Amino acid sequence: MRLEDLDIEMEEKNLEGYWAVDRSPSPEPIPTVKPHVWKWSAISESLERAGELVGLDRSERRTVRLINPGLKQEVRSATRTVHASIQLVKPGEIARAHRHNMTAIRFVLRGHGAYTAVEGEQFFMEEGDLILTPNWSWHDHHNGGDQPIVWLDGHDGPLVSAFEVMFVEPFPKQQQPIERPQDFSSRRFGLARPSWGVEGLKNPPLRYKWTETYPALQALSASAGDPYDGVLLRYVNPLTGGWTLPTMSCEIQMLRPGEKTRAHRHTSATIYHAFRGSGVSEIDGEKYEWEQGDCFVVPTWSRHSHSNASDKEEAILFSLNDRPVMEALNLYREESQK
Repeated sequence: MRLEDLDIEMEEKNLEGYWAVDRSPSPEPIPTVKPHVWKWSAISESLERAGELVGLDRSERRTVRLINPGLKQEVRSATRTVHASIQLVKPGEIARAHRHNMTAIRFVLRGHGAYTAVEGEQFFMEEGDLILTPNWSWHDHHNGGDQPIVWLDGHDGPLVSAFEVMFVEPFPKQQQPIERPQDFSSRRFGLARPSWGVEGLKNPPLRYKWTETYPALQALSASAGDPYDGVLLRYVNPLTGGWTLPTMSCEIQMLRPGEKTRAHRHTSATIYHAFRGSGVSEIDGEKYEWEQGDCFVVPTWSRHSHSNASDKEEAILFSLNDRPVMEALNLYREESQK
């Protein structure tokens, strides 16, 4: 028998020989995810048109998804592990309640007067706020204000889908009942917390208020900061002091006027949103310009640095990444510029 005949015979039996595949190993990762900038002008125009054409009776969530050009034929998301999209809820609208075993975050970009309900608690939404929706939590969105509310959605759907363990369940009614007082979670899980009722709970729903985050950035801007990220703060889980969520880390960083960071690379892919200011990120030798409202992605193991385009105004980047997964699987590596 010839080797070619054996290969054909094995193929018919759903088998394959190691020798039949090109196994020329690369000494380091070669990501299919591509560096890319999604311009706010394009996002907002699409979102505005969707607001005119798509009602929440047709689509439970009116979102514009960020599709990485390197993944169009595959998972159709921003990275292989994290999905990002921009959501619009118009005045008077209710995005009905459901739950899923994807973990999600909301970072508020525009508007106020709306709230997200998570597990019977209202989390009011103001620009710059970060709201967490843990795995399998009932949640819905209600805009009771007089202006549209827009936020960045992030979730670990691509990772959950890769494991083929996705669960989704609609709530019996359009909205879940509000059963907890305002600021219940922040008081229960804050720095001073009750001695009862938190056993076994690892990831509570939370709202990180911009009115608290921004002063912290300002206060720390006088320090040296991180040479690779400027003044960077991580949103931590108050119960563990660890990552924001088991599968995603959320971070906020300030690039001071004229600041340019040193280059490094790591095995976590990162999605950025330019919340304030403008700048340039150099990714694997290519320069990508961004301004307020733009989103961009840095693939895994891609050398990158950031610079603030202004010598007078600060630039602020919100980001989310999959480092908790890489750490948990002992796959995280980081390399600084030599």
